[in-house]
Amino acid sequence: MSRLIGLWRAQEGAAVAEFAMLLPVFLLLISGLYDGARLIYGALKVRAAAQAGASWARKNGWDLQGVTDAVAAATSTAVSATPAPQLAVGCLRGQAIVGPDPHGRCPGGQPAGGYVLVTAQAPFRPQAPWPAAFWPAVIRAQATVRVQ
Repeated sequence: MSRLIGLWRAQEGAAVAEFAMLLPVFLLLISGLYDGARLIYGALKVRAAAQAGASWARKNGWDLQGVTDAVAAATSTAVSATPAPQLAVGCLRGQAIVGPDPHGRCPGGQPAGGYVLVTAQAPFRPQAPWPAAFWPAVIRAQATVRVQ
């Protein structure tokens, strides 16, 4: 009986056993942090690419190929201008272009203008085999600039 009580109180292998039980949790946490950091970094690059396309349109005027090329050349990652940039005439309300009133004026009284809407996107694939519900398959960003 004293031998069983002695085995019960032995602590020699407890640290190794606890480490073995917690190692998968730590690895899961670290891989999630790594993929989350990659997602944030990718989102920053995609946003910079969309803003580069809008900036190109502001400087050079509306040119579909020029804006598309500016988006693709903005970063070293595979960012594309998808859907294609578009020129819209109207009034900017938030991120949407709305039509002017019958007199060609916006709600604030200023005249309607031409806006270039640039959407950039890049694929995202996490390093760990996470379920699809955790991470988006595509990172998207949008930028709008007035050109007229």
